[in-house]
This record gives sequence, C-alpha cells and structure tokens, in this order.
Amino acid sequence: MNDRNGQVALVTGASFGVGRATIAALTARGMEVIAAARDIGRLEAAIGELAPEHRDHVTPIAADVREESDVMRLSHQAIDRFGRIDVLVNSAGVSMSARTRLVDSTSDEWHKIIETNLTGTYLMCRACLPHLEKSPDGYILNVQSTGAYRASPGVSLYAASKFGVRALSEALIEEYRHSNIRITSVSPGPIDTNIWSHKVEPPSAERRALMLRPSDIADIFVWLLDRPRHMHIPDITVTPWTGI
Repeated sequence: MNDRNGQVALVTGASFGVGRATIAALTARGMEVIAAARDIGRLEAAIGELAPEHRDHVTPIAADVREESDVMRLSHQAIDRFGRIDVLVNSAGVSMSARTRLVDSTSDEWHKIIETNLTGTYLMCRACLPHLEKSPDGYILNVQSTGAYRASPGVSLYAASKFGVRALSEALIEEYRHSNIRITSVSPGPIDTNIWSHKVEPPSAERRALMLRPSDIADIFVWLLDRPRHMHIPDITVTPWTGI
C-alpha cells in the first residue's frame, strides 16, 4: 500500500455522483482534497455531508472546467494552499437528456458535451501535469464510460466525447511512460446518480437499483492509488453484474 496520507488530490465534478463519493473516499484515506464544481452551494452542501473529521480536509472551489481561466485559477489556488498536487481526478461530465440522432442534435448540445467531457479533461491535465511531475507518485484518474468502447444509437455526441477522453488518456500514458506519473481511465457502466432524474425518459426505480453506486467507483480509485509504484493499470471497465 502506498502512503497517500497528507497528499493532495484535485477532484472535479465534486458536488455530486462519483465526484462527491471520491472526496469522501480520499479524505477517509488521509488526503487533502481540492474539490471543484460549478455550483459552490451544491458543493458546500456535499462537503457538509462528510464525516465531521473529514470536512476540514476539503477545500471547495467554484470552477467550470470548460473555461481555461477557471482551470488555471483552480490549479494555482491548489498550489498556493498546499504547494503540491499529487492526484488529479477528472470526474466532471455531462450526458444527453435524451437519445438523439446526430442529424437532430444541435451545435449547442455538441459544444456543451465536448467542452465539458473532453476539453475539460484536456485543460485540467495540461494545467496539473507540471505539478504532478514534482510528486513522488503522481496519478491521473480519468472517468470515461463503457460508451468509450462501444457506441449505441442516439448518444453519438456523448460517445464522441468519451472516445476522445480514451484517446487522450492513452496518449498521455505513452508521453509519461518513463515518468513518475501514472494514468488510469476508469470506464463505468450505468451509475445510479441524480442525473437520471433529468432524463426525458428516466429509468424505473427497479432498473436504477441494479446500477453501480458512485462509491463503487470511488473505491476503485482508492484501490488504484494504493497499487505499488511499479504497477500500472491503464484502464478498468466496471459494469453492473446484471449487464444492464
């Protein structure tokens, strides 16, 4: 097990879902966490749900990963406060509210999904890599999707963004193969988060009960961070046992 106690993690999309579960898991592991999200009120509410002994180890910062100025400010604030970044978790992401054929999609939908999922990951990696290189055991964890391996009808925009994150992750692995930075892409299947409530045709309660939980993915992150430094796991795919 690696000693991550006192190390600093920067987590995007931290106000709900996988991001919120991740800040809970990393603080429980003894890490300091910079938690970023667009909605500072929702983010602070998420932090308030943590165990009291962990709340003081989370620094909330409002930031939009689509905006380069926000990303640079976020990384600078992390360094100003802690002097280091050891782990980057790119969990900010959006999906489509309904299955839509490419021909029926809009440019606004394209830009929202690509800029959040792909451009946001690119900007965060670019801003944090110089600091991660200074860590004795830097790590980038990119949240992908099973949609990065197999697209399905009606989600072409989302699939394009996640295929892009997959390609970006694989390229970074090659660029930093001989460095002290490891990169892993985690590609989950359906996860039970409140995002489903905003779908045009939300899944039934019975179907949601079969989905993965955000904590499942956070537990995988902790497991990866605990792997010995000579071990690299480039990608992990995790799906519900039922195969939904």
